Amino acid sequence: MRAGAYRVPVILQRPLETRSASGDITTTYEAAGSVFAALRLKSQSERFADSRTASSKTWEIRLRPFSGLAGGWRILSGTRVFRVLSVCDPTGRRRELLCETEEESP
Repeated sequence: MRAGAYRVPVILQRPLETRSASGDITTTYEAAGSVFAALRLKSQSERFADSRTASSKTWEIRLRPFSGLAGGWRILSGTRVFRVLSVCDPTGRRRELLCETEEESP
């Protein structure tokens, strides 16, 4: 992939889990970095559930290597939020990361 393909500014967020005194776990996210990425819609589907339509969109997000990026992180692009499902180095040469993500509905 050419360097010019990374045109979309995104913010990477890592999950932080905190345990309350009662033992409940709360997950929050903190910004880990800002990078440029390439986004591509892989699939989308809609289904009827609970008297309304629910949609699901799976995206492929490519970016330069970023230390620690893994499933469970989030990627923000403007007002859109993508949940990272998996991360891999497709060539094994540490030139780019391929993230399988799901767009979260508002």
